[in-house]
Amino acid sequence: MSSEKADEQLAGIHEVLEVLRRAAVRAWLFGGWGLDARIGRITREHGDVELWVERSDSEHATAALVEAGAVLLDTQPPEESREFTWNGVAFSTAYFDAHPDGTFRPRGRWSDWVFPTGSFGDVPGELGGRAVPAMSAAGMLAMKQQFPGLRNGRPWRPKDVRDIATLRELLARQGTPTGGDR
Repeated sequence: MSSEKADEQLAGIHEVLEVLRRAAVRAWLFGGWGLDARIGRITREHGDVELWVERSDSEHATAALVEAGAVLLDTQPPEESREFTWNGVAFSTAYFDAHPDGTFRPRGRWSDWVFPTGSFGDVPGELGGRAVPAMSAAGMLAMKQQFPGLRNGRPWRPKDVRDIATLRELLARQGTPTGGDR
């Protein structure tokens, strides 16, 4: 599946990731684009592009992106995430902390989310024939499964239900447990 919007977002993903790479900031796609990276192809239209960045790199990531031409929007609590536009592409960087037990957690409104060990690894996904860093399928599944039970969560949308099924299928093909039915 390809459209003008998807092509623009894909080009934006590669630009943002290159800026962050040059700034020595690691980032991982998540959400719809993260799932597409794990699948290796564009599956649907996406409203935006979402990336996880370790909190210790958040200020450096923001500065590098703004210096490269991204427009920082004042829409989110800076301790949680930052939203940007660049060449018409909306994207965000959300921040997590690594914990001694190997899990990862964001702060603020989403501090009750827990991402499993290995959520932010070195195994890339692929988009547009290029390797891209993406949150692990197990990490994205944990995000989706936990969302309705979070204090600021809400019920799954139809696309969430489809994403959960796709992530479970990906993990089953890898021989990885899917973490139950919820």
